[in-house]
Amino acid sequence: MRNLGVKILIIAAVFTVFVMLPKIADADGYSLEINPGIIKIKASPPALVKTGIRIKNLSDNPIELGYILKPFVASEKNSGQIKYLLYSDYTSKNFNFLQRIKVLEDNQAISKIILSPKQEKNLTILIDLPQEEEQADHYFSIVFLTQSQEKLDSNYSRIIEGIGTNVLVSIGTNQYKALIRDFSTSVFVSQGPVKFNLKIENIGKNFITTSGYIIIDNIFGQTVGKIDIKPANILGKSTLEILKDDVVWQEKFLLGIYTAKLYLNYDDSTSLYREFRFITIPIKILAILTIAGFIIIFIKNRSKTH
Repeated sequence: MRNLGVKILIIAAVFTVFVMLPKIADADGYSLEINPGIIKIKASPPALVKTGIRIKNLSDNPIELGYILKPFVASEKNSGQIKYLLYSDYTSKNFNFLQRIKVLEDNQAISKIILSPKQEKNLTILIDLPQEEEQADHYFSIVFLTQSQEKLDSNYSRIIEGIGTNVLVSIGTNQYKALIRDFSTSVFVSQGPVKFNLKIENIGKNFITTSGYIIIDNIFGQTVGKIDIKPANILGKSTLEILKDDVVWQEKFLLGIYTAKLYLNYDDSTSLYREFRFITIPIKILAILTIAGFIIIFIKNRSKTH
């Protein structure tokens, strides 16, 4: 995780799980920071799961906050974004799970908090998992809002200002299984930088965290480049397509045959590997050299005739 803040607007239709950052929300007269930006929990019932969050009032004004819990699923765009469920789409599974979540301050359940100017508070998220809890994943955001916003109906869909943390929960026996669906670039590349396509599918029912790197070897087997792949969370039964601009070999002058090797890890134990070759021919440079060669030959031949 990188320890810095980003400005956000929460309770939009989608929200990025890919980014694991503390968040700052600014509005008229207040500014807040929350840490961590994402929480990952793996538990076996029965269990009383506790995890901490810190929220800080960065402004010079006191503020009163309530909170709401918003379940989400993976977006269909395969971009690492999420989609919040409308209240009308909640299942009994959603309702039952959310009812077992409490926010504690000093070991007391609370429905709101008051932060003085520059004050920071440590809160606890408590999740009660009974013995009969179904083995499944649950994904939700805990979003802190000003009291006037907190009273809004759960079906409210307009973007409002707030600050929150995403929580990923896996209950029971974890089943991890991922596949590399695409790792490629153009077969013939005329110039660098080279952008790669990368698509990873999580075919298991539990969320996974991926990380890895790409090694570039030349025709002689020498390593000439390396690309680090940012860690990413992929929800169960979903696909992540990483943008080309995030997987780039920055080398500009290229000539010859290269091999790209992808080393991908998930959940610290399982590894995936794929490789392919691509050919680079600097067409523009060759064209310029060819034209220059014809010009030189033409000048020499003309000088011989005089």
